[in-house]
Amino acid sequence: MGRQNKFKGQRRPERSGFDEEERRLVYSEESYDQRMHHRREDFPRFRDGRIGRQKKKGQKYNFDRQLQEDLSYAKEERQEPRRDYRRGGPRHIPSGVELWNRITIKNVKATKDELLKSIIEACPVPFVPVYYHLRGEFGFFFVESSEAASAIQRLHITLPVQGKIEFGETRRMPIQNIPVDERVQIKLRQVLERRYDPLTQSLDLSNFHYDESLCHEYYIPLSRPMNMKEVMRIITENTKDLKNLDLSDNKLQNLDNVEILVDKSVEVKALNVSNNRIQSLNVFAKLKGLPLESLILDGNPIATRLKEKGNDTYRREIRRFFPKVVVLDSDVLPAPVTFDVEPDGFKVPDTQPKFLVNEGVNDVLHTFVNQYYSFYDQGRRSELSEAYHEDVLFSLTAGPLPKNEENQFKLGAYFMESRNLMRIKESSVRSKKVRRGRSETIKLLETLPKSVHDPESFRYDVTIVTDTLMSINLKGVFREETDSKSVIRSFTRFFVICPTPRGGYYIINDLLFISNASKAQEKVAFKPVETPLKIEPSTSSGLETVQREMIAQFSVQSGMNVTYAQQCLESRNWDYNAAAELFQQMVAANAVPPEAFQR
Repeated sequence: MGRQNKFKGQRRPERSGFDEEERRLVYSEESYDQRMHHRREDFPRFRDGRIGRQKKKGQKYNFDRQLQEDLSYAKEERQEPRRDYRRGGPRHIPSGVELWNRITIKNVKATKDELLKSIIEACPVPFVPVYYHLRGEFGFFFVESSEAASAIQRLHITLPVQGKIEFGETRRMPIQNIPVDERVQIKLRQVLERRYDPLTQSLDLSNFHYDESLCHEYYIPLSRPMNMKEVMRIITENTKDLKNLDLSDNKLQNLDNVEILVDKSVEVKALNVSNNRIQSLNVFAKLKGLPLESLILDGNPIATRLKEKGNDTYRREIRRFFPKVVVLDSDVLPAPVTFDVEPDGFKVPDTQPKFLVNEGVNDVLHTFVNQYYSFYDQGRRSELSEAYHEDVLFSLTAGPLPKNEENQFKLGAYFMESRNLMRIKESSVRSKKVRRGRSETIKLLETLPKSVHDPESFRYDVTIVTDTLMSINLKGVFREETDSKSVIRSFTRFFVICPTPRGGYYIINDLLFISNASKAQEKVAFKPVETPLKIEPSTSSGLETVQREMIAQFSVQSGMNVTYAQQCLESRNWDYNAAAELFQQMVAANAVPPEAFQR
């Protein structure tokens, strides 16, 4: 009962959320030994309470067997490390923390080299001692293998100065983090310099925590982010001609902090990450900038799973990240099909804001789009009913950005009516999501959030033009106006329009796709465009700065060029609201000349 009362009310730490500093403090050897000292003091009360509970339930209690099970510190089969506090380990072990066997030497008198050399030579099981250090008259070092730890405990060694080496109890525990101070940095530089081959431009970091000149004094595994970050910093500061990098056998679960090679333009062409613990290819997402031609991934869980699906799948998935790879796990692959053409003087053509299969439709296109969105953004969507055919078909699709994009604003306002064929599998539901008829379409458009589109972001593709119809593919961004905040969205809209007997056009098919704007789109959205004011000299000789700003704003909002925007404002004595009302009346009466929308 004493043990229960001691820990009563204490909440077990969460499994995740431990950073390197917390692990160093919580799982240092000093705090570990303090906890174990208190547990041994509490054991008689714990034993009496446990015996009492078992007797109350009528169970037979074998104390010797329970003592052996509860306090077998060096037991290899540890199935539940989180509950290993009765076996000599920490009460809670976060995921990702490795347990080693700590060997204790009592009454140390000999030097480190004498002790370790004699133990290594006498032990029948090969091992590498890691992180030898002294605390008082006790010496400690760590071994990874439990078999080697048990063999060391059975050794009988006598040294001239030391006498008989007396071993203390072996405990399974994590090795605390070692701060990367100036002394450690100097040691790391020496190790990296020794492991670098300037002739082949290769750096061998395999089994780094077992480096012979490093491991006896320190424990610096690359699987810990702080160590990998420091090693990559030293590499990028001292060499730019690195071509081959070997990170095999380092127990890596990810490649965090390796992307600094991309940031510092280190062109590594061969990467070996074999025999690690990589579970997903997403760890390579930040390394896409490396011009890899050779990759060794064998010995990782992800490689095993992909090979089970076939070599073609394995090769295809790897080339999604590194398209130039020609050697994969020592197998030579067929040459990739690429379009890298870089002759002298070659320049990729600039992106054009529109593609028109027929330049004669330019006026019709701009008039239609500008008039449509002038009503749509001003909250007059019900008045767009005349722009739709009575049997129009309309569908809305919403989809998020890829996971590697940062802008992941929720699309809840659009998901309810979304006809995303990747999500909806039932044909009956797909059919119901299509709005049929003018009234159904307008009803849905009025439920969508208020918006303001950026005309400067519009990109047009008009690929079909006949006497009876025209297809318009329109892309751009808009700002969604909500009560709480303003969000930038991207959209793609596909119109099919037909001429009306009255000389205009109506929409017979409307497909709208909405997503979040990417970072690149958001960066340039709604930026003022520096358009020179081309005003005839007779209209005004000296416009004030405020009037020029009004003209520019009215031109963007209405879609008209600055000449007609100025004329509209002047006709209402520079009253912005009155000019906007006049423009809406002229649009409704189809009285705005096409040249007003030509820029």
